[in-house]
Amino acid sequence: MARRFWSRGRGRRMAWAAVLASLCALVCSGCTVYSPLDLSQLREFEQSVRKKYPFSYVSCQYEYQGDVYITVNRLEYDEETAYSILGALQPIVRDEAFIQELFELFEEEASGDHNWELGQRPDIQLRIEVGGSSVYQFSARAAKEGYNSGYDPDSYTWDGYATWYGTKFVDHVPYEITPEEIEKAIAAYS
Repeated sequence: MARRFWSRGRGRRMAWAAVLASLCALVCSGCTVYSPLDLSQLREFEQSVRKKYPFSYVSCQYEYQGDVYITVNRLEYDEETAYSILGALQPIVRDEAFIQELFELFEEEASGDHNWELGQRPDIQLRIEVGGSSVYQFSARAAKEGYNSGYDPDSYTWDGYATWYGTKFVDHVPYEITPEEIEKAIAAYS
């Protein structure tokens, strides 16, 4: 049957190839390309999470002109596990050497990008997931203010990924977790 299909002519094959190419373009037009974030500090974080919580999947990725996405996927979580993982990540991303290496990577990719020159820096997000669905999401920024292209780059207040904001999902309903609640929970489970 396939032999008969392909033998019917070049025009039919070309038409099918065009249809398949169009479908691929349509499906991938909204795709975001994430690159692995292979920094030594994050490799150590991955190893420590896997050692403490076997059967965890840890992924560290970034999107240029986007953010850093760190995902830890397990079969189940309790509050202590989620905050212990965040507590292990915090000192890494606050470390000046890590920030310098991260910014060098983004600057290399920026190649004179206008937004980078105006002070855009990546947010860092930690997603704690069960089966691909978020249970907790935590995020921190380099500056206290969110990026705005109208700001003078010198007007940002440096935070150095010290303040974390969070969301807990209960039956897919998001509940805000304040920075104070996060710090209290990390202290309780450390």
